[in-house]
Amino acid sequence: MATYYMYFPFLTCENAYSMTLAVRAVVELFRPVKREKEIYREILAFSVSHDHRLVRIYGHYAVIDGVNTTFYRHTIHTFDSTALGGEDRWTAHKFTKNVYNTWMPTHFKRLCSAIDDLPLELDFDVRPLLQGSGLSQGLESHHLSQSLAEVLSLPPFSKQTEKRG
Repeated sequence: MATYYMYFPFLTCENAYSMTLAVRAVVELFRPVKREKEIYREILAFSVSHDHRLVRIYGHYAVIDGVNTTFYRHTIHTFDSTALGGEDRWTAHKFTKNVYNTWMPTHFKRLCSAIDDLPLELDFDVRPLLQGSGLSQGLESHHLSQSLAEVLSLPPFSKQTEKRG
């Protein structure tokens, strides 16, 4: 039933909206198999936000109340990468490595288990998160069918708990 076209992002840099969508996708996966309690108030995604000095690491989760879901982000850690002679400069890197090496394998197994439990006749008809946001308008002009070689040749770029939803 699962295909290589299925994606469940769990880590992003500077994009709370993307993580809200990612958490929502996990909630919508667990609803039809009646396993919402497994993910209630559990961190399902992470984001790292930064500027030239400050770094903020967030965990994203959902509070599920019947058919209603509210999305939140929780501040895990905030620090100044330049303070104390740059003593904390590797903190975000270490955190990210731990997300991939420790948290993600368990999360992936949970996702696979939910996918395996999905009924064959299921039709995911998910309502838009933000009605009339205009985010899907004009995608035709963005050449979404770039080849992998084109994407890989692009130059590199640098660059508290809050309610979302």
